Amino acid sequence: MPSLPTWLPQTAARDRKGDRTREQLFQAALAEFRSVGFEQASIGQIASRAGTSRANFYFHYPCKEAVLLDLQWRVETSIVERVRGRASLREALAELIDGLIDAEASLAPGDLLRDMLSVYIRRPAGLDLADQPFPLLMEVGRRFAAPTSRELRAGLDPEQATHLFLTSLFGLLVSPGGPLVERRDELHQLSRLFLEEPRRAPRRG
Repeated sequence: MPSLPTWLPQTAARDRKGDRTREQLFQAALAEFRSVGFEQASIGQIASRAGTSRANFYFHYPCKEAVLLDLQWRVETSIVERVRGRASLREALAELIDGLIDAEASLAPGDLLRDMLSVYIRRPAGLDLADQPFPLLMEVGRRFAAPTSRELRAGLDPEQATHLFLTSLFGLLVSPGGPLVERRDELHQLSRLFLEEPRRAPRRG
């Protein structure tokens, strides 16, 4: 399992009561985001929903955006678990896309998936995004660089391709265009740009 986000207080990470409180705050924040939208969400109201105080919120999360980083870590970790069950790179990328589609559906109603990815556009003060764990980045990078893989399109540098693929994919996810389930073909078309064309079996006779 990838390391926990660096902004989680170490005391809270070791304390079961702290874990319970953080989970209550996390769920309360998601409910508030769904109810009024991320921008309008109030930390005071989130704390109230969780039955705790604003001070307790700030002990567990430095800001609202940190809740979205927590959500991202959970979503990506879940998708990576699905992807690791796929043997080929083609199957892994297909499972990754299906995992994102399922994640959007599970987070409905609202635009939580887009809010989550838009953290990197807002660049909130006080959060060093470069230090956050990115489970998908690590898994896709591992798949693209695997010495046994011959599916990555020839001529692509695995590290550069990893960043380009995920940047392009997340760009599509935050762009308007309707639910991801209706854009499945578009997402799979993107993944095919990074894959070698399947070899056709020779004709007989």
